[in-house]
Amino acid sequence: MSAEKYYFHADIDKYTDRLRHILIIVIIPIIALCVFCTVNIVLRFNSPLAVLLFAVVVGSVLFGILFTFAAVYFTDKRIRRHARYTFLDIIPSAVIYSEYSGEFVRYGERIILRRLYIIPFAELESVLRDPKQAPHNITFKGKIREYFLETDRLGYHVDPDGNIELDTEILEYGYFSKITEVTVKNRLGNTKRIERAVLFYWEEFRNIPEKKPFDISQFVRARQKSKPKTSNPALEAPSFTRNWK
Repeated sequence: MSAEKYYFHADIDKYTDRLRHILIIVIIPIIALCVFCTVNIVLRFNSPLAVLLFAVVVGSVLFGILFTFAAVYFTDKRIRRHARYTFLDIIPSAVIYSEYSGEFVRYGERIILRRLYIIPFAELESVLRDPKQAPHNITFKGKIREYFLETDRLGYHVDPDGNIELDTEILEYGYFSKITEVTVKNRLGNTKRIERAVLFYWEEFRNIPEKKPFDISQFVRARQKSKPKTSNPALEAPSFTRNWK
């Protein structure tokens, strides 16, 4: 079986699709209203109603422009945030899920918040998904650590043995919640490939040979004891005397 993909980015296409649907729902009625008002202005050009209709057209166009700019701005912001901070990473010993969880400004500095879930393979119990009802969701059950902190404090790296090491060392001992289940909901697209990859690397982890305890004697030769000697060299010399009595 070939190696599976081990890193999954956030699905950002859904945000552009959502923006398109919202703009269609909002802009099309505005266009229809403007067309209706324009036709009536032409038919009743000298009527006082024409001034009111013209004001409606101007107000509708202005609202449509402002709404479009606001929708595009917030959509682009969510795309950039999730593209950077939302991902699923599979390392040899665990599954790591990171999710963008908002932001705020503190003393003029923008602070990005993330949720980070560490799901060790050694304590993973099951990986579940419903391909018919929720193909974009996947649930992990087991002993899971959940962090909710500033993104700068949630950096990590992988040691030579394949274990996760948090860059902020104190987080290894606290500042997390212990949970038994986490569901990734519509963040990473269709989760079929994610499920296959997690099961593949979970099986690899379970088949890793047990690590033998370190035996220094295999690398350092034991010091041999020296043969006892006497102070009389004659006693150390070879003897050819034979006493047959």
